[in-house]
Amino acid sequence: METISKQVSQNRRRTWFVLVAFLVVVSVIGFLIGCIFASRQEVFDLNVALYTMAGFLVAAVIYAFFTYMGVTNILMRGSNAVKIQESDDQQLFNIVTDLSMAANIPVPDIYMINEDAPNAFATGRDPKHAAVAVTKGLRLMMNREELEGVIAHEISHIKNYDIRVSSITVALTTFIAGAGTVLIIAGAGLMRNASWMSFGSRDSDDNKSGLAFVMGMIAFGVIIWIGGWIIRIIGVPIAQVLQFAVSRERESLADVSGVNLTRDPQGLINALEVLKNDSTPMKKADASSAALYINEPIKKNGKTPFILKMFDTHPPLDERIDRLKRLMGEDNYKE
Repeated sequence: METISKQVSQNRRRTWFVLVAFLVVVSVIGFLIGCIFASRQEVFDLNVALYTMAGFLVAAVIYAFFTYMGVTNILMRGSNAVKIQESDDQQLFNIVTDLSMAANIPVPDIYMINEDAPNAFATGRDPKHAAVAVTKGLRLMMNREELEGVIAHEISHIKNYDIRVSSITVALTTFIAGAGTVLIIAGAGLMRNASWMSFGSRDSDDNKSGLAFVMGMIAFGVIIWIGGWIIRIIGVPIAQVLQFAVSRERESLADVSGVNLTRDPQGLINALEVLKNDSTPMKKADASSAALYINEPIKKNGKTPFILKMFDTHPPLDERIDRLKRLMGEDNYKE
């Protein structure tokens, strides 16, 4: 069994690899879009493709930065989470405060999600600007020991800066998805406008050059439209696979790190057993935020969304439970 420090180092290397892979995906998409524009020239100009790729990268970085700065508000609004005060839940605040002190990080903001399904996640850009959210279902179903196990898991995500990586990968994934959507809309708009232009010029012999221009616009619109769908069909799944790869590795690390905070593997084991035996669907969980939760959200009449089931954002709960049981007989869950 690897020690925590070795696992942290390994996951940092993997995270950098995934982030570089994200930038490569963004660059390739930008270059292909640039090739579309370059192909409109009389002679293919590679510089057009390269400049477009550079612009695409800059846009992705700017978008990721602003999303990263406001990630807590974005995710909490999307989850229908409400910030609570100490007077709202004294026990929950005590647990979060104690574990934050044990982890030597500032106490994060605490949010309550109006969901019956038991679940929780942490987010933010760093430990000084972090938040923990738990569902009402989790709060009602779990006793103090189990709740401590879950909160320790989430505090570990904050301490290990998993929240920073998650915020960046979510931002880049949504950027790629948005780029595909913009191209689809732009391509459809070009085709529609060109079609309207063709009606006014089809009967005039003097407008043959105009008709050629219109047909060129339609062709260009088709190319952009197809390019958008290629990004949506191929680029987005690739980005989600990279995002889920980060999540899967860091969930395992957070389990072990959480036990290191509580010195009580049984609490988290019992909590994961509760999650394993529950099939309550979540109303406000989609593929872009699912990787943040302690357990894959279930929706659509109790079924896991196809994209999550296909790529597995989290290790199987049985695997996580067995790993923690092995830790109970070993000392290397301590640093």
